[in-house]
Amino acid sequence: MSRAQATKHYTRILQQWPVNRLRPELTFQALLKKRIEAAPVAQVNETNTARAQPPKPRHEAREINALYSLLENRYSTVYPLSNAMMHPASSPEHYTTLVRELDQVPDRSFFQRLATRWKNMVRMS
Repeated sequence: MSRAQATKHYTRILQQWPVNRLRPELTFQALLKKRIEAAPVAQVNETNTARAQPPKPRHEAREINALYSLLENRYSTVYPLSNAMMHPASSPEHYTTLVRELDQVPDRSFFQRLATRWKNMVRMS
């Protein structure tokens, strides 16, 4: 795969990759941007400018295919989770509550976070 094709694929993946709202300072997009910038380019030989050393192969086609498979959720369609796995008998609403909490966390104020912490510390049974 040529460097231009790989860069085009990485750019497309960057545009489609979801943003991590919980940790915006550590994003996968920043990691991919560094990877594109640090990509090996052909080096010009000082003795003969017509010859260039080819870059070392990095198996970019495999890496790009893996990124696309994660982006398209191929594994969740091939290996779906059973209803018993997503709703365990001990706590059937555990995962739905977890997803709802993860969606709400970035938008909470300081006082809402403090109240939630206290509410989780004191449980009424």
